[in-house]
Amino acid sequence: MILRADQLQVLRRKLTQALNPRFLQQGERGMSLIEIIIVVALLGTLMAYMVSNLIGQSEEAKKDQTKLAMGVIQQSLQMYRVHNNRYPTTDQGLKSLLENPGNAKSWRGPYIEANKLKDPWDGDFTYDSDGSAIKIISSGPNGSVGDEDDIVYPEQTAATAAP
Repeated sequence: MILRADQLQVLRRKLTQALNPRFLQQGERGMSLIEIIIVVALLGTLMAYMVSNLIGQSEEAKKDQTKLAMGVIQQSLQMYRVHNNRYPTTDQGLKSLLENPGNAKSWRGPYIEANKLKDPWDGDFTYDSDGSAIKIISSGPNGSVGDEDDIVYPEQTAATAAP
């Protein structure tokens, strides 16, 4: 198929228009600076809101993870108690789950892995026991024991917390 000169010229013009479109016709223009600033401000506000919500959920997830870790420690302490007829004392601490404290005649540990004795904020769990009852405490997000953000096992209700 051979094209005539006028057909070739029409084809060349159509190809040029297709490859170099003119989006901006006479009288049209892009977004103004004010419009761009408004869009950026709206996107920034939306992102800040989303990030704040994600951070809050992250802390809640860490609290749930801490409660699960406390359950694992409690099970390890139960196994220690089965073998030794009592829980390790406060002085012996949770390290007695990893190594024989010396006075445990039937110690069959280790009862837990060392990395399970840290909370999600990389703090050590605090342990309190007289040998017959236990209390496990995580210092929580701020890393300080004795605050309202502490996580305690077993959970204390208003009835058990009151003297």
